Amino acid sequence: MTDNTSGQTGFGGVSRRNFLAVGAVAGVAAIAGCSASGDGELSGTIDASGSNTVAPITSWAGEQFSNEYPDVLVDVAPEGTGAGFQEFCRANSDVQSASRQITDDEVDLCGENDVEYGFIEVGLDGLAVVKNAENDWVEEITLEELQQVWEFESDVETWSDIRSEWPDEEIELHARDSASGTFDYFTREINGEMGNVRDDYSATSQTNEIMGAVADNEHGFGWGGLGYLRDIEDDQPIEAVPVESDQDGDFYLPTQENIEEGNYSPLARPLFAFVNIASLEDRTDLIGSFARFYTNGQHEFARDEGFYATTDAAQQENHDKIDDWLDQVGASPDDLTVQRA
Repeated sequence: MTDNTSGQTGFGGVSRRNFLAVGAVAGVAAIAGCSASGDGELSGTIDASGSNTVAPITSWAGEQFSNEYPDVLVDVAPEGTGAGFQEFCRANSDVQSASRQITDDEVDLCGENDVEYGFIEVGLDGLAVVKNAENDWVEEITLEELQQVWEFESDVETWSDIRSEWPDEEIELHARDSASGTFDYFTREINGEMGNVRDDYSATSQTNEIMGAVADNEHGFGWGGLGYLRDIEDDQPIEAVPVESDQDGDFYLPTQENIEEGNYSPLARPLFAFVNIASLEDRTDLIGSFARFYTNGQHEFARDEGFYATTDAAQQENHDKIDDWLDQVGASPDDLTVQRA
């Protein structure tokens, strides 16, 4: 098995790119498009399952790909990383967006269905711990306090249960549901075990619902993908809480600098796109060209959607992986319409 460890896109979530000018769109296409030996007549549908968090990046990449090749539809279904892997590992999708790595159980499921895959790292994200902007008592929070709030059978009900000087008012908790890679990542990093979480909070698969709920309630408190916070923070009463770093014990906001320099840890993570190798073999030019296009423009796609860019080294590694996958299915990089930028 390889590397174990979306014009029209089908993505129905709230767009985070409405601010982009036409010139910026053209710039992304110029960076990512780069056609070469193919005839430019790409057509067909690419089914992309997976992460609600990563879906806007894949959707934006797919939209730009469809702008370049109008007979292609990249159909993005943001059902969550876990639910997406259930589809992907049963060979029901070509591309799987993921906000975490594949689990052992998912590796086994792919094996049971003879699904071979590879993955590329498409961006970096931070998980934002959020409060209502009218909340003037929570100025920062420790990792231990986050665990106390969110661990299984937590007895934290009011703010004063966290710190005695905070109000004796009930906390309204909002976060992702168990089908989410964001859920898996947060519960593992904060509570020590994937899925270890209290069961009396308002759970949803849609991060924009979390952010909206916290913005609507002075006592709202929750967490979710940072990009969704960035989408509403200028217009809604919501803000991020500085979180203790497991690197130096200081408190950091999820800024670009803090994420890319590794200070916002453990609540920063890489984002992935998995590719079904059988889909690549069956439709080499279509699937391979999309993977190449996505990688060529991955820095811009991630930044345009409110996320952060990977290193240049990670981008080059993605290109090398695509070359390896092509070799695995008996094809050459020269067989693709889209070439490495």
